[in-house]
Amino acid sequence: MAGTKIDQRAIEKHVKEINKAYERAFKKYPITVPLGGRSFTASAGATGLGVGIEQDPELVRYLIWLGQLPERGFGEQADYAEHSGTLLEDVAVLAAELERDGLIDSMGSFGSPDSHRITDDGRVELRRLSQLRSAPAARHRYATDGFLRWLYATAHDQRPTDPATFLDTTAAYFAGSVLSETELDYALARLTNSGLVADAGTQPQTVAITLDGIDCVLSGATVSDYLNRTRPGDYYSITGTNVVAGSQAKVEQYNHNNAFDPTALREFAALVRQLAPTYGLEPAQQAELIRDAEVLGEEADSETAQPGRLRSAYDNVMGRLTQIGAVSAALTTTIQQGQQAYSTVFGG
Repeated sequence: MAGTKIDQRAIEKHVKEINKAYERAFKKYPITVPLGGRSFTASAGATGLGVGIEQDPELVRYLIWLGQLPERGFGEQADYAEHSGTLLEDVAVLAAELERDGLIDSMGSFGSPDSHRITDDGRVELRRLSQLRSAPAARHRYATDGFLRWLYATAHDQRPTDPATFLDTTAAYFAGSVLSETELDYALARLTNSGLVADAGTQPQTVAITLDGIDCVLSGATVSDYLNRTRPGDYYSITGTNVVAGSQAKVEQYNHNNAFDPTALREFAALVRQLAPTYGLEPAQQAELIRDAEVLGEEADSETAQPGRLRSAYDNVMGRLTQIGAVSAALTTTIQQGQQAYSTVFGG
């Protein structure tokens, strides 16, 4: 045994592979801890596709480029830098991050450390990204979150900004494809209706981030989690007919049911009004649809909203939408949002 030579390089490679395995396991099965502070409720992935690198367009671009190389082929960092116009030092950082996550592997001691190929886990990730690209809900969530983050980075001083500029940026690239104007319109409708972005009322259109929008970005939460956060309410200790303690000096009693919240239908009505010009309707038909959407919005905004009247107003709007002959991405998105809003308010 004294003459046996220890292969130090093989040991180092084995240790590296073990570390990568642990990192991949932690990424797939992360340790979760309860959120404090604002009591945000983490949203479940409606697509069932999990979370990966889709939030970083540069990582996605590089992984897709490597995945398009001949099978088992290696790609030079310098070649990708020339292909994409990315600085070589930035490509090196992207490669290090993808390699750390086990999505690509370098030639290492077998050749140039600046050459990489996609791993089996990387191809699984490419398949997941492909599924995300065709998942409307995932695209809409990203459009909403991505636009708000971009607006904050671009104009956190709340100056009016042309929203169409967003589509020309890297931030508008999701899971391997560019967001559409319709998806941007949806994001704007949702953000303005929820008060995170304000329409500056100019022509052409400009928008500005609000204080609530800034708070959402700084919180690190998604738009959905921020809007669904649990707010501590007023508390009262009542003995007989006397209010013993409370967070307000004046107490007013209302007899309507606080559990009934038609907010989702109000947001749906706002979305219909904003996207109505994109459905290809005749002017008279468009005016009727907008009028019905306004009625639905008013019913949902009432302090004494009646379920029966809300259902009737909703049926009128959905009836007009489903009668539109020309199918479009905007129309499909609107109908899906309407069905989801109805389910949110009435269940089922």
